[in-house]
Amino acid sequence: MRRRSLVLLLLPALFASACTTGGVRRGPVEVIRYNLGTPIAPGSFAFDRQATRGNATMASDYGMVTGAVGDELGRLGFTRVPDGAASLYLVEVSVNRSQVGTTRVGPRFGIGLGGVSGGMGGGVGGGVSTALGGSTRALIGNEVTVKIRRRTDQSVVWEGNARTSGTAPASADDAAAEAGRVASALFRDFPGQSGFTTTVP
Repeated sequence: MRRRSLVLLLLPALFASACTTGGVRRGPVEVIRYNLGTPIAPGSFAFDRQATRGNATMASDYGMVTGAVGDELGRLGFTRVPDGAASLYLVEVSVNRSQVGTTRVGPRFGIGLGGVSGGMGGGVGGGVSTALGGSTRALIGNEVTVKIRRRTDQSVVWEGNARTSGTAPASADDAAAEAGRVASALFRDFPGQSGFTTTVP
């Protein structure tokens, strides 16, 4: 009976562990860029808020994405100026998100209880096996499009599109990290080979 009692005592702890374990899943980023095939000289830029006013319903997420895009452009030698100020370039950012399915997250494991012997010659024959853990979460598709235009003639000198999917961020820090990951993939090897899709893990 002592062995059987030990198993019964351990079960609540195992169930508690299964319920409190979770995770965030992120897929690779598919990127395609379009450009004129010539180097793009760094210069001052401002975000064109007028062109992206449709993102007002997701202002906090949009702010994280534009911040990440601005950081990447700064790394490439561009200089951000306040919105509305004179600049060489205007940068238009579009963000679209929608649920594309569901996915199971968190660890899954099984418990098997076979032929536990009791005292006084008694016993429990056969066995019981069950799977524990995991939960179903929404799978979110995330698409970011960036256009860089010359302010003087409004011509587009570079355009990039990044698509990925994963579970929704669990916190503001997770959302900021995801925005940075997508922006980094979008501007990798800038300006990139025009018209070719690349996958960034």
